[in-house]
Amino acid sequence: MASTFLQFLVSLCFKGIVQFVYWYPALMALMWVIGSIIFYRSNERKGALPLKETPFVSILMPAHNESDILYNVVKEMNELNYPNYEIILINDGSTDDTGEVLRKIARMYSRVRVIDLKPNCGKANALYLGLIASKGEILVGVDADSYLDKNALRYLVSHFVNENNGERVGAVTGNPRVRNRGSLLGKLQLCEYASIISLIKRTQRVLGKVMTVSGVCVAYRKKALLECGFWDRDMMTEDIAVTWKLEKNFWDVRYEPRALCWMLVPETVKGLWRQRKRWAGGGLEVIFRHWDIFTHWRSRRMFPIYLEQICSFFWSVCWLILTLILVIMEIMGKQVFTEYLWKSQFLSFVCLFQFAVAIWLESHYDKNIVKNTWSVVWYPVVYWYINVFITLTSLVKALLPKKKLATWQSPDRGITASNTTNQEPDFEMEEAAEEKTFVSYDDIRISRLVQAFSANPENADLSSPLIDGTLESPIVDSNSSEHIEDHTKQKKIKQVIEFILTAVAWLYMIVYWVFMMYGIFCDLTGRPIREFWIYNSSTIHQTEHFFFILFIAILIEILVMLIWKEYNYLRFGKLKRRKFKPDVLEKEIDDYFELKDDIRNALHHDKYIVLYKNPIPEGIGQGRGNKKRRPAENNSSAGRPGNR
Repeated sequence: MASTFLQFLVSLCFKGIVQFVYWYPALMALMWVIGSIIFYRSNERKGALPLKETPFVSILMPAHNESDILYNVVKEMNELNYPNYEIILINDGSTDDTGEVLRKIARMYSRVRVIDLKPNCGKANALYLGLIASKGEILVGVDADSYLDKNALRYLVSHFVNENNGERVGAVTGNPRVRNRGSLLGKLQLCEYASIISLIKRTQRVLGKVMTVSGVCVAYRKKALLECGFWDRDMMTEDIAVTWKLEKNFWDVRYEPRALCWMLVPETVKGLWRQRKRWAGGGLEVIFRHWDIFTHWRSRRMFPIYLEQICSFFWSVCWLILTLILVIMEIMGKQVFTEYLWKSQFLSFVCLFQFAVAIWLESHYDKNIVKNTWSVVWYPVVYWYINVFITLTSLVKALLPKKKLATWQSPDRGITASNTTNQEPDFEMEEAAEEKTFVSYDDIRISRLVQAFSANPENADLSSPLIDGTLESPIVDSNSSEHIEDHTKQKKIKQVIEFILTAVAWLYMIVYWVFMMYGIFCDLTGRPIREFWIYNSSTIHQTEHFFFILFIAILIEILVMLIWKEYNYLRFGKLKRRKFKPDVLEKEIDDYFELKDDIRNALHHDKYIVLYKNPIPEGIGQGRGNKKRRPAENNSSAGRPGNR
């Protein structure tokens, strides 16, 4: 009796794992698609928020071993279509000549300031230094290998100053676009950012809470950071951690798809593995650190995001268990391969459908994205499972307590050749160009009025273009050719092999689609179904059953998401739960960190400063309790800054 019951339990668990492994990604993909379409119809299609004012913005750019690309990146960042901003570059323990390059860049541009920290203390620590030195209430974090689109600042800032609940906004994350598209991994990550990351953020905004901002392009309100305790210096992903801290303190985190940021991605397996392991570990760290949301009913809107993270990790574990079981069963002579191969193909079909919807949405901002997506077939075939293994390997590291700072390693620049050279520009020419291109906000408004009421195309001023039919909003130039780097340094033989394998993968998927649709047509019309390899009447009937379940799931998800969206709007969207507060004063930041006077004054006023020891006190932004421990003795060891 006991053995029979045990066999029943084992059989039940196995069937449950099979159903979960198969249906969870399928249903979630449909939810991302539905949520994104709802977000597009209710937000994106209506146009950008009007920009009523242009407060001063401080752009923080931490850098580690980035000397090869800094000249070009800072040049792009110095030409943004926004009148009031500064750029603070923080060198965090680089072992190359990044510090010397930054010293020269500081001389070239009047709005650029540089902090050269000699020890490697991590990105979050570098952001702390930039925050202390910043003059703006709005902070924009951008990775040093990336640069903002010309009008991205206007889209980001408009959320903070908007009269309709702008006072509630603590952070706005932008839309990262991949520049290096000359390799298979580059193209796959382009598709991933478009179809996975952007769709998820759109859907999460419909649900009311965002899992994470994109650290490569995000704007923060300084007051919100001060209230939540800033970034966690011991977390592998400071962007995920600070998002949860902001939302636990009831600050709104938004997604702005028009705020484009052109970035580089890893193009080697080693670099990709290292990056994704850090991401997966950061997600797991957030799960372990912020489980206490379930002890507060006021945090209920974060429950779905937390549970989705748990389910995603649990799916990876179940997939590994199921794969091992199936391999063992095949070795033992049981024929199980055919059934699960068919299910995997159907999952691939759902995944590629998700990609198609995402590419359509993102093509509004990047028209070149379509021609770079034919390698997307590799995502469900191989790339998906690489991410699963990375998630599993991150578990042990995430469980261990974090006491040290989360530092970073040298970036992976991949195999795509840059379209531009990293030559040191002429100082006098750059200063003259900077003086020539700077215009005030009043000049921009006057220029737009001239454009709006003039039929003469010669009156068009590209430095302050019209957008979305309004005078206050900028334009998104969907022609992204000038930003894309697609000339690869790969050997010809590797390119040929990649092309052949991709063509074979597409042929395999097309054969599946054709036979699937033809088989369903024959079954509905009463014609006989021809058998071919794993394709027979049984698999066709199974596919019809799958489509029926998906149809019911789509109806349920649409209904649930519309009701949830309306509830969020009625319950939270119309309420002014905060008032616009005064900007954070330098004294408030100084009181928080308790730095020595010479370091504090240098960070506030000097254009170029060298720090030989980390001045941030031990305990700030560290520990699972995230207690702010500021022993006075730590300040004495910070070292004297080198002022220039």
